[in-house]
Amino acid sequence: MNVRLAAVLALSLAAACGGGGEQKEVDSPATTMDESTTDPGEGQAPNVSSLPRPEQTMAAGHLSAINNSGVTGSVNFRGIGQQTEISLQVTTAPAGTQQLNAAVVQGTCEQPGSEVAPVGPLTVGAGNVAAITDTLNLPPGTVLNGQHALVVKGQNSGPSTPPMACSPLPKWERLPPTG
Repeated sequence: MNVRLAAVLALSLAAACGGGGEQKEVDSPATTMDESTTDPGEGQAPNVSSLPRPEQTMAAGHLSAINNSGVTGSVNFRGIGQQTEISLQVTTAPAGTQQLNAAVVQGTCEQPGSEVAPVGPLTVGAGNVAAITDTLNLPPGTVLNGQHALVVKGQNSGPSTPPMACSPLPKWERLPPTG
């Protein structure tokens, strides 16, 4: 009799908790994985936004051509402690160009100021594409404070050489901790 009572209680408890004997498939399209996860987890809870981890991209930008250069590309920024990693890709370097120079500068694309930190140089390869990932010894809060731009210049450029492409750098604001 005790065994029968225990079985009835267990089934009642399972039904009350929503178990009902159903199996939930873990490997479904709603599951998510990231680089540090080896097994699928459950999908994100509704109305909950993900907080970026320090190793995730904090900001992204688009290089726009300046001075009819035709040079375009993209840039991504990532914080690594008190340093900022920049991944820069120039997709339309002028034909015959072997190297490009880039720099984070004070100011805007319309009014670039003095150089804050060099990026590169970028070696131009097949298809007139140049790419580099460089680490600046500047904290992300300095680089991404809304008062800087990333400029790309030609191979033999100096401070007064006009840029070929530019991306304004946004102001990145750290999200407050939750919980």
